[in-house]
Parts: sequence; structure tokens; C-alpha cells
Amino acid sequence: MTQHSIEIIGFSHVCIAVSDAEVSLLFYRDLLGLDVFFDVELEGPPMEVVTGEAGARGRMIGGMLGGTVVELLEFKHRRLAQQSENMLGYTNISLSVSDIDATVAAFEAAGIVPEQRPVEIGGVRMFFVRDPDGTLIEFVSYPNRERTSAQMWGYGN
Repeated sequence: MTQHSIEIIGFSHVCIAVSDAEVSLLFYRDLLGLDVFFDVELEGPPMEVVTGEAGARGRMIGGMLGGTVVELLEFKHRRLAQQSENMLGYTNISLSVSDIDATVAAFEAAGIVPEQRPVEIGGVRMFFVRDPDGTLIEFVSYPNRERTSAQMWGYGN
């Protein structure tokens, strides 16, 4: 490994802005299994500093999902616009599943239509769904029961 000037000790969390925390909990907690361990109201100077907006307030819900902390952040002082399809930077979160077909069936049973049928690229099967706010979420199944792309590529072995 190469030496870097900043030592990263771990991946902290993924934060997803949502328009309605209760609706998003139905998706992330009740359907995907987000194990919520905090739910806090945010306001005052710390929230104003983070957002750069006077009067900023919101609600943040955090939990474990697939071994990663996911935070749902609802801004209560203003409405957010949905992201466009053509954007740079963050595009989606990707969650590993052991059975891609069973996952598609579970979404369909919940009334959520996947963006497409599962496709296979280089032995990896995947499909996308959108959360209640349109945020793209990828579901992926790796060959040989690997859980991550790092495992599939032999990284760390």
C-alpha cells in the first residue's frame, strides 16, 4: 500500500437527504431492515453552521444497514429539490444480497417496481430501485457468494 498524508481509519456513514422521515422509514427500516439506533431533532447554531442557513432545523435518523451506518436527514426548514439524472459525484448506494431474484420479488410484493429486470455484468447480477424520494439504490449479487466487490476482485486476500 502507498503512504498517504491523511490516514483514513474507516468508513463512517452514508447520509441521505429525505423529504419525509416517516415515509423513508417505511422503506429503509421496514423493507430494507435499517436497524435504527438514534432518532434526533436538530436545530440551533450547530445545524445552522453545518447547513449555512439561519433557522435550519431537521430530523436525523441513523441505523445499521448491511454493516454500514445509514443516516436519513429530513430538513424541516425548507424543501429540497430532487437530483437530476445527469450529475457528477454520488450516484447511488449499493447493497449486497444473496438472492437477487428473491429481492426483486420482495420489492414487487411491496408494490415497488424496479428500474429494470436484473442484468448481469461480468458475473455480477444487479438491479436498481428508487426510494420514496427517487434516490437510486442498487442491489447486487456477486458470484461465489462474495459480499463485496473487493472480495470479488481478491482485494485483501
